[in-house]
Amino acid sequence: MLFGFLAGCAGTDGERDYGVPAELCGVPVDREAVSRLLPSGEQIAVREKNPVPSRHRCQVNIDGKVALVASREWWEDGAGIVDVARGVPQLKSAKLTEDDSYLLTGTAAAKKVLCSSTEHPGHRLFVTVQVYADGVNDSAAVEKVMTSYARSVEDSAACR
Repeated sequence: MLFGFLAGCAGTDGERDYGVPAELCGVPVDREAVSRLLPSGEQIAVREKNPVPSRHRCQVNIDGKVALVASREWWEDGAGIVDVARGVPQLKSAKLTEDDSYLLTGTAAAKKVLCSSTEHPGHRLFVTVQVYADGVNDSAAVEKVMTSYARSVEDSAACR
């Protein structure tokens, strides 16, 4: 399903000719931080992909190439952040934060969301952010996007 598509005009190398989204498939995020994770280019396409009812992915493509993916996934109770991280290649070398609340690298993050849902009893919700844009490695921006994405998901209908 196409959730948003913004096209820009012809551009110069190193410049961004598209609008940076303030939402990822309807979930508000820190726009400035998202901007730091996206490459230069001319066109942006934001698409929601839901391969199964327990997994929602928002994929951001720049000029037809995957640049960023934000996901929310329901896992069975007992699953932990390390289980979730096994499915995120960019988190292979990640370490837990001091408070054990999330995993973070310059190209990905995973966090447990404080959430419950009558549609997913016996499950807990995790969010992930993965950066695929070449040359991007910014743990501060990944952390801001992940934090704002997680907070917005916690406040959404998905957690009711």
